Amino acid sequence: MAPGFGGMFIEVDGRLAVYLLDTSQVSAARSAIETVFGPSLTAGGVRAVQGQYTVSQLKAWTERASAVVLDVPGVTMVDLNEAKNRVTIGVEDDSRTQTVKDVLSSLKIPREAVLIQVTGQINPVDPR
Repeated sequence: MAPGFGGMFIEVDGRLAVYLLDTSQVSAARSAIETVFGPSLTAGGVRAVQGQYTVSQLKAWTERASAVVLDVPGVTMVDLNEAKNRVTIGVEDDSRTQTVKDVLSSLKIPREAVLIQVTGQINPVDPR
């Protein structure tokens, strides 16, 4: 991937938005994306978005958080959110938020790199 690549997502208009630490690297990012995924992904155009974190950083924080945060009662998910250039942690309700913040602090994960989102309770579905 291109240096400083922080994730990507397809916008409503079909254009590919690419998070980069240095937005002037958009041509290099486009080339790298086309090498991996082919030209169809970039056919609608590519827009550079100022990122704050690389995918490598987000991946490391997601893995570190998952190992601990998913054991906290009321936490519903941990996700590397490429569309937001953040780690997203889901909680059943706001009462779980401070506990999650405390855990993130103990794990040395920058608070600004994480979105805590109220998802409500997750109910398992019977696959039958």
